Amino acid sequence: MDKNTDKDNDDKTPEQPRQPKNLQGLLKFAMEATSKEDPTGPTEFHMDEEKRKFLEDALKDMTVDVKKEMLDAVKILNDPDATESDQVNALEVINDLIDSIDNAILFQQLMGFDALIPCLNSKYESVRAAALLLVADLVKNNPSGQLALVQLNIMSTLTNLLTHPDPICTNAMSAISSLVTNYDQGVKELFESKEIYKIVKILETRKENRLITKVTFFLSGIPGCHPDFVDKFLDLGIMKYLSELIVPVTQEELQDSQILNKVQNILHATANFCTYNRSIDDLRIIAPDLSHRLKEIVKVAATDEAFSDIQEYAEKILKVMK
Repeated sequence: MDKNTDKDNDDKTPEQPRQPKNLQGLLKFAMEATSKEDPTGPTEFHMDEEKRKFLEDALKDMTVDVKKEMLDAVKILNDPDATESDQVNALEVINDLIDSIDNAILFQQLMGFDALIPCLNSKYESVRAAALLLVADLVKNNPSGQLALVQLNIMSTLTNLLTHPDPICTNAMSAISSLVTNYDQGVKELFESKEIYKIVKILETRKENRLITKVTFFLSGIPGCHPDFVDKFLDLGIMKYLSELIVPVTQEELQDSQILNKVQNILHATANFCTYNRSIDDLRIIAPDLSHRLKEIVKVAATDEAFSDIQEYAEKILKVMK
């Protein structure tokens, strides 16, 4: 939501990349393969003339009609006889194609949203998961898509999916975050529809590391992107829920990337809200022992440079609470 380096990624065992189905997919596949071979090196391709000519000829043979491919994919999504695999592949093809705002808007113009939304309620978990990822990518930095989906009352569908097991719940939170990023009407809809309570409830009742990471990543951007809504979040008791999540951790626990990401995002969200005096006052009243917990976290975080962000955020909170 904000321009930070917080972790909002999935910490799963790496999977083999999907085989490319079109030109965009081929280029993405090639670039990913190159970066994995030498992630610290230059991003340019270095190949001999024979290999270069082979690639150029292959690309020339692959003429991509984005509109046709999108229409074909939408047709599959609308086909009641399409298999689970067919639908997932269609959603992935669309996701490969929307590598630009123009293509995302084209999908919208082709009535793609009408085919996409029913996929969110599919009986197949894999279809729901792929559809949620597509929503997140479609509306990211895309005001036209954000407006259209909010007007289609998608918010309640997304928040209902927060109750599902991972990866559905985490993908749903990613979609919600993308839907309201830098889009005040999206945040306003969360409050007017009361769906915001389902998100806040996660902080109170859920324990999954990845889900908490997604929610706190969303919250970390509110003060910077949506300052007019800070008081509304404080009225919900957001500082109470965040402070309860701030607990001392061991160095061994922080070696787990999921725990590391979760702790980092909890502290970052708290630090960002603490740019407002009311948030600081709330913490002093509801969490009088928070300073002690933060000092324990700082002590552990100081043992490894990999934990430097955690140390920085904890120290920021300590500083304003003095």
